[in-house]
Amino acid sequence: MSRKAALQALAAAARLARRAVPPAPGQWQAWFDGSATPNPGRIGIGALLLGPDGERIEISRRAGEGSSADAEYLALIGLLEEAAARGLAPLAVYGDSQVVVHDMLLPAGAAAVSLAHHRAVATALLVRIGEVALRWVPRHRNGDADRLSQRALDGISVAAPERSGA
Repeated sequence: MSRKAALQALAAAARLARRAVPPAPGQWQAWFDGSATPNPGRIGIGALLLGPDGERIEISRRAGEGSSADAEYLALIGLLEEAAARGLAPLAVYGDSQVVVHDMLLPAGAAAVSLAHHRAVATALLVRIGEVALRWVPRHRNGDADRLSQRALDGISVAAPERSGA
């Protein structure tokens, strides 16, 4: 991808995120969280996707080594990869990482240079999915995703997210 195309993709994703609205009936909802133990150290990612008809998809897996910011971004990327692969849209995404959520909402060129690679991957996935709202939530409203990221660090990974529900 050329630099110009990458910048256009980043700008498009930022516009999508700024237009985000609260979840509507029929919309998928998703939460993400990443953990690095120690920081930097082993990374565990967790995500939960809930469908409008009761579908539940859990992601819990190790994601290599890195910082807590890497872990949070990799959790978002894992969630978006799953949503894109399954065609889940519209999608409301919530995370308790102010670093990641705010980084994603900044205009192209204004984001953290050290996280640029992760941002580019996440942005391309946002564009691919289409209708995505990205919002920050307080930590206490992100408990399921946190438990899934911790479970990954404990060595109990869900290799292939499962789907259940209606």
